[in-house]
Amino acid sequence: MTVTIEQDFGDGASGLSDETGGATVADALRAAADDMTNLRVKFAALLAKLDADTGLDDSDYVSTLTPAAQTLVKG
Repeated sequence: MTVTIEQDFGDGASGLSDETGGATVADALRAAADDMTNLRVKFAALLAKLDADTGLDDSDYVSTLTPAAQTLVKG
């Protein structure tokens, strides 16, 4: 799902909902959580690939570069 946050998102109100059918804050946060999860999965796969590559020096990329547990999640 693509969420577009317009220039005037939340102007004149709390921005918690949009009566015109546009994105809400909840929509934006859920989309951000999806994007972050996607990036983390790809980053973890890249680190695993680097560790498996025999052409690189003996660095343990997974143990040194894996980010902390994700805190922005969808409920």
